[in-house]
Amino acid sequence: MIKNIPKSAVWKKSFPVYKQFTVSNSDYEVISGSLETGSFETGSFNKQGNVYTHPLIKSIIHKYYGDHSNPFTMYGVVSDIGNFRNERQTGSNAYVISIDQEKYGEGIKKNSLLLTDHGNTIVYSDDGSGNIVSQYPNYTINSIDFQTGDITITDTDNEIFTGSIANFDVESGVAILTFGIDTDSVDVMVLDFSENRLQTSVALDFDELEIDEARYGNVFYADGTVILWDNPITNYTAQYRSTKTIHETEVLVQVKAGEFNFSQNPSAVDVTLFKTPYEFDISQPSIHRRAHKRKIKEILDISRKEEYYGTVGTSTGSWDDYDKYRQTDPTGSYLAPFITTIALYDDDGDMVAVAKLPTPIKNLPDMDMNFIVRFDT
Repeated sequence: MIKNIPKSAVWKKSFPVYKQFTVSNSDYEVISGSLETGSFETGSFNKQGNVYTHPLIKSIIHKYYGDHSNPFTMYGVVSDIGNFRNERQTGSNAYVISIDQEKYGEGIKKNSLLLTDHGNTIVYSDDGSGNIVSQYPNYTINSIDFQTGDITITDTDNEIFTGSIANFDVESGVAILTFGIDTDSVDVMVLDFSENRLQTSVALDFDELEIDEARYGNVFYADGTVILWDNPITNYTAQYRSTKTIHETEVLVQVKAGEFNFSQNPSAVDVTLFKTPYEFDISQPSIHRRAHKRKIKEILDISRKEEYYGTVGTSTGSWDDYDKYRQTDPTGSYLAPFITTIALYDDDGDMVAVAKLPTPIKNLPDMDMNFIVRFDT
């Protein structure tokens, strides 16, 4: 029994799903190279494993760090294409981690990367705009005077910001900073005068000022590539989430009253044979079976019985008795089948999906029934 499903009863929607991965230098070795001068062939002899590092760095510069002004030819993500040069800064030496496509799917999920350099104190992360930053924001201190309260810092765009410290609690690390016209309480995690480094728990956010935290490289989500500049790294662990788009199809299957209501139980149907059975000779199908005769039955018609006699009580179960006795239903049948499986077919008649109901549902002859079938592709 087959029924056509209208297009209006079929919905499709897509949504991304994510899977967490953890890789290390034992899985993907860091390829390092420098922006040395000279002809292309000169650096081609610099080889790390099976990779010629000079051509690799040159191709990286051309693909990701060229002078792109067209968003349709630009690779990767930037928060502001007008500020492309500041967001895509190179250095003297590049350290590249390239992950296999099967480990990141359609791309690394934004804001999911944590790159731990076991030879350094900094844990890198991505900012969601393709930049590699510290897990906790870092800034460069130009000068600080606790007597006058003056402090100047330089952000990654080499802009100098002058502010003041009203109070600094060394034990708790809480400092009251003022930059421009805004005053805020800042949680200072690290204040390293030897490295001129200021690390805070969250990014500095002062009204009308854009103080960019230090950037160490870039991540290209769709290519599974991480590039650090001038920050040597060999022994690392990277944690991130891969992306896969799931396409969900939802089909509304409607069973109107009286539809699909023919029981296939032999006790509920009358079978009319076309003629009496006859025998058909079957040749030897294999060396393990001999030729034999098989009885063939040709069926002319299968019809539903108009009355069914149950084993409990008097003769009940006919369709005429349904309205009167359906509350008691002593036989549990009334010739109504139970729905256990729904199969979906394409236009060519090929089965594309099978849905199994967790509990058989009785298909009563006077009730409409709706089923929703969902499957992912």
